Parts: sequence; structure tokens; C-alpha cells
Amino acid sequence: MSRYSTTLIFSIVFLFIGCSVKTPTVKIGQKAFQNEDVMIITALEAQRTGRYKDAMKIFQTLYKKTDKVNYLVQVAKMSFVAKDYKKTLAVLKNAVLKYPNNTEFKKLLVGIYIKKKKYDDAQRISLELLQKDKTPQTLSILGDIYMLKKSYNLALKYYESAFKIDNSSKTLLNMANLLYKYLDRKQEAVSYLETYIRLQDADERVYFTLIKIYGEEKNIDGLISTYKELYAKFKREEYGKKVIELLMYKRDRRGAIDFLEKSGYNPKMLIDIYTSMKDFKDAYKVAQKLYKKTNDSDYLGKMAIYQYEENKDHLNKKILLSISKKFEAVLKDRQDPLYLNYYGYLLIDHNLNVKKGIKLVKLALKKEPESIFYLDSLAWGYYKLNKCQKALVIMKKFINENDEPEVAMHYKKILHCLKEKK
Repeated sequence: MSRYSTTLIFSIVFLFIGCSVKTPTVKIGQKAFQNEDVMIITALEAQRTGRYKDAMKIFQTLYKKTDKVNYLVQVAKMSFVAKDYKKTLAVLKNAVLKYPNNTEFKKLLVGIYIKKKKYDDAQRISLELLQKDKTPQTLSILGDIYMLKKSYNLALKYYESAFKIDNSSKTLLNMANLLYKYLDRKQEAVSYLETYIRLQDADERVYFTLIKIYGEEKNIDGLISTYKELYAKFKREEYGKKVIELLMYKRDRRGAIDFLEKSGYNPKMLIDIYTSMKDFKDAYKVAQKLYKKTNDSDYLGKMAIYQYEENKDHLNKKILLSISKKFEAVLKDRQDPLYLNYYGYLLIDHNLNVKKGIKLVKLALKKEPESIFYLDSLAWGYYKLNKCQKALVIMKKFINENDEPEVAMHYKKILHCLKEKK
């Protein structure tokens, strides 16, 4: 038997029998004898603690003493969960004959027939039940029975009838599974799921069923769309992350930016994408917004870097002063090596305060002594002070490990400086 069939059988049996075991309801009405209420409490306690055979015996005694049908229902249920299926079937067959208008016994009988894989008997009783109980539950159970019998078109007929009445996600998923896996009507399954998500308050199972289909079909756009809707509805980190992963897989950075801007998901990631595109103007705006919101100096440091990168081809005193003020404020709050070096290099390269720049770069190197970029900044500082030999000693430590144009330019100028001195 397939895993799907096993799951289907379990769900049917649980629906008709098991769901009421954990939360028993026994209608007492007027007491038929003195200790009836005491026996009920004893039976319910036995049921609560998993002593189902004891509970069954007490309910059986209660039924014999009172002839109340609710007790007989509990006898059937307790015998079932105690796995005394022979007794369950015997009780239910007699009960159906004695109480032909009681749908509860017929539902339980359907459950036990399915458990015993007597699908023809389950179908017969369900069709009888349908004459008096044309509910979505009965229609769905018939759909399940026909699924187990591999009568897929009949199963679909009953699922669709149930769905027209209750519009439930459980019935929808049964229909989608049947259409996609067994009837090869894949687009119809997708249409049902997409329409349901668009028009109903769908739970996550519906979305994930659609995601599974899109995955099998390698429909990346469908996956992106569904994860976007999941994130919009549930605001969960993993859904937003999936959207970005899929968009980046497509190399659609503009699509990733649009999603991040509209959804508000992970503004840090938005900054990273902007910087990867060298869009420092927009990166600055996002960092500025986050700084105003959080007062986190890390965002102020990012603002200083993006302001520099955006204006590096037309820097003037006013812009350099604005950048310097930001770095000064950042370094009062945090001694991050990135900002120490960046500000230090700015002071060195633009001859604003070379000695102070060297001091800041040295602080960065204390934290990350092997950083090629920090060592380059230090060498450039010494060059600016005309200490070219000292600069060369530093450059030789890493020059063969780096091919950055700016580093190569520094090395060339340092060598030229030494040549001129000679």
C-alpha cells in the first residue's frame, strides 16, 4: 500500500472515530439510576488516561442500565481505540439495525470498514448515509473511498461536490493531488490552487502544495510569486529569504530590489544589493533611513562610505567635511576596523591629516593585522610623509598577493619615489 493510501485511511478513521476520543462528549440527560453520574466520571477518567478497555466496559454497563444510545456510541469508539476491531464491528452492525436513523453509527461503521480495508462495504454504507446526510464530510469520505479503490474520476466527482459546499482547504488539496498525480490534469490542479489563494484565506498547506508543483515543473517565476504571497501574508523570515534566493538565482537584482523596497523585508540586504550594483546613492538613502530609525552608528559609518563612493569623482571640501564629521561621530561610538581604515585612508589620500590617518590605520591593523587593504593604507600614509623606504617594506609583504589597480598604482609611486631619491 502506498504512503498516500495509508495516510488517507488514517485521516478517514481519525475523522469518523479518533477525533472524538481525546475530547469525549457524553450527553447524560436525566439520570436513569443513582450512580449514573459517578460511573460516567469514572469512564471518562479511564478514557483520559488511556485505559480504553476499562472505559468500554463501564460505558457498556451504562448502556445496559439506561438504554441511552450515546453510551453505545462510546462503547464502539472505546473498543476501536482499544484495537478490539472484532467487537467494534459487532457492536456497530447491531447498532445500525437497532437504530437505523442514527447517522453516528453508520459513520463509525464506515471508519471500521476502511480500517479493515473493506472498501466496498464502506462505499455501500457511505452511499446510504449520503441519502440522509448530504454533508461535505460524507461527500469527502466517499471521495476518499473511491481514491482507495482507484476510481479516480468518481473520487473527483465527490470531492468537487464537497468543495462546492464547504470550500475547505482539505478538500481542495485532495482535488489538487488527484488532478496532478492521478489524472494528469496538472494545469487544472494549479488553477484550483492559484484561484483559491487569490480568493480565499488559504492556510500554508495550500501554498506549499503549489510550491511543490512549481518545484517539480521547474517554474521559478511561480515559486517566486508564491513565496512573495506567503511573505506578504505571514511575514516570516524564511519566506522573504526564499524570494531573494530565487530572484538572485535568476540574476534578477532589480526584481530583488523591488521586492525588498515594497515589502520592507531585510533592509540590510537591500543595502548589500545596491552596493553590489555600485548604486551608492540609493544605498545611502536606505542606510540613512535605518540610522534615523535605530540610531545605530554602524549605519552612519555606511552613510559616510556611500557618500564618499558616490562623490569620489567630484569631491570638494564641503563633501569631505561632511564625510569626516560622520566618521568622527562613528569612531566615538565604535572602533570598527573598517571605519578606522576608511577614515584613515581618506585623511591620508586627500592630505587632510596624514599623521592622524596613519594612527587610525594602525588601530585597524591591531584588530586585523593581516589585512592587505589596511597595510596598503599604512604604506600610502608613509609615502605621503615621504618615508618611501618604510612604505616599500610594508608593500613587499603583500604586493604579490594583490592585483587591485589602486594598490598597483601605490606601489608604482612608491618605487618612483625611491628612484628619485637615489
